[in-house]
Formats: sequence, C-alpha cells, structure tokens
Amino acid sequence: MLHQKGTAVLVAAGFARMPRTRHFWKGWAWCVVVSALAGACSPDSQQGDRATVDSSQRGAAKAVDYAPGVRIDFRVPKVEIACEVVLREGPLELFAYSKAPVPKEHESILKTSVPCSAIYQALGLIGLQPGHTARYFPETRTERAASGDPVEVRVRYELDGRVVEQSACDWMIDVAAGRPMAPRAWVFSGSERDKANRLAADEEGTLVTVVDFPSSLLSLATSHSSSDTDLWLKANTDAIPPLGTAVTLILQPAKK
Repeated sequence: MLHQKGTAVLVAAGFARMPRTRHFWKGWAWCVVVSALAGACSPDSQQGDRATVDSSQRGAAKAVDYAPGVRIDFRVPKVEIACEVVLREGPLELFAYSKAPVPKEHESILKTSVPCSAIYQALGLIGLQPGHTARYFPETRTERAASGDPVEVRVRYELDGRVVEQSACDWMIDVAAGRPMAPRAWVFSGSERDKANRLAADEEGTLVTVVDFPSSLLSLATSHSSSDTDLWLKANTDAIPPLGTAVTLILQPAKK
C-alpha cells in the first residue's frame, strides 16, 4: 500500500515549486486522490519503496526521488526513469520494458527495473490523467483506440563525455516508410487491471509500447498489430548507443 505520510510530504514539496499551470492543478487533484485511496494504485509488495522529503528539503525541493530509479522534476514537470539499452537490432513491440514475469527484453530497446505501478503514480503526480488501452471487441468486430493524456517520450544519456537528449522516435525505423518514426506523442493509457485491481502492466512489463497491448501503460493513439509478421517498427541501430548504456527515460506532458 502506498505510504500515505511519504506521499503527502512529497506532494507538499512539489506544491511549493510547481508553476500554476493546467498540469499543476490536475496533478494536485490527483495527489489528493492518491493520498486518500492509498493502495488503490500499488501492490502491497511495494511498501517502503516510496521516497519521503524531510522538513529541511520541503521548501527547496525542485526535484525529488519518488522511488528507486524514479525521479520527479516538478519544474517542467517530468518523470525520469533509470533504464539501460538491451536491444539495438530487430523488430519492436515496445520501446521501454519494465522487468516483469513476462519476458520482453528481446523486443524492446530499453529495460528498467522500476515497476509500472510506480511510474503510473509518478505520472499522476505531475498531472497526467490515464485513459484506456486499445482493444478489439470480437462480438461487435469493432476496435477501440488507446486514449489518455499525451506524453512526450525522450531519452538522455552520455556519449563521449557529452550529454545527448533525443526523442524516442529517433531510435526507431518505420519499416514501410524506410525512415525514422515520425515524431509523435504517446498517450497515458494506464493499463488494464486484473481481478485483484493490480496493473496488468506490472505482470507484462509493458511500459512504453509501439503495438497494441491491453496492458500498455503508455500506448500510441493509433492502432498497430502485435503480430510478428505485421510489426511496423524496428530498432534504428545507428542511432542507439551500445548495449548496456545507462539511459534516462523522460516522460513529460506533450502539447495536445
């Protein structure tokens, strides 16, 4: 269950520094919900993982370590996640995979040890609202596109002593077009939940996906098949740093 005191302190620190934008007020409302419904978004197994900000930091906090591997910068606002490069070649179903019982390292460029539920909560704290994932309804033969607040996905890493920041789109090739993926935002689709109200994304690791998964935390707004024969993106090998490179995955509100 989410640590209520720690969350309240973190929220207070962010409140003191965040600009009073639309995302600020949405985030503040979300924080109240998260504090009041502690545990609704997080498995009990994550007790103690949430960061607290002590009284000496509250007034000066501009960025906080929310959970191991997760940092929230309230000034932008944005969420930063510690990842590493695990794939540089081949077709893709994900851009970023959160280590989970279902292995997907073979079809994702990045991997993180941060659970999707922690990232879900962090996105809520910067004012992003989840929608729903893409789904096909066989009884009516209709499709539902993924929805949610738009999220810009970027990467930052060090190369030859300098810091490089790029769009996630630059690391993927549109197979049909024969060029890098056209710039676009993802949507905070929020993943479906199981009967115990746990995020399906925690089981499957589907953090940032490029094809349709009911468990996607971040989805594309346009539908793309997960069939191996229809995968529309592949890794842009020349643009991706070496395997094992530490990469910061940056998630921030995108312009609508």
